[in-house]
Amino acid sequence: MTDVAKFAADNPELFAAQVRAARGLLNWSQAYLAEGIGVARSTIADLESNKRAPHPATLFVLIQELAAAGIEFGELGVSFEKYPPSAYVPTGIKQKK
Repeated sequence: MTDVAKFAADNPELFAAQVRAARGLLNWSQAYLAEGIGVARSTIADLESNKRAPHPATLFVLIQELAAAGIEFGELGVSFEKYPPSAYVPTGIKQKK
């Protein structure tokens, strides 16, 4: 389990807020992120509202894609690894083109 995945499991409400914040930084909708990682939009909505914990595989792909887009997770929030961020298209969307 990655450090971020452990953090997500130990702090689900904070992680939910971090995913919302990461999407905001990237200017991605729930639907775009969901399509990019191959899940339903409701999965992202449920995660962000802390209705249910994501499946471990979903969590892994979510963290990988956000990290690939330049997002860093920390105990105090999320930020860009470097600014300005490089343009990034999630893997699930690249594969459809």
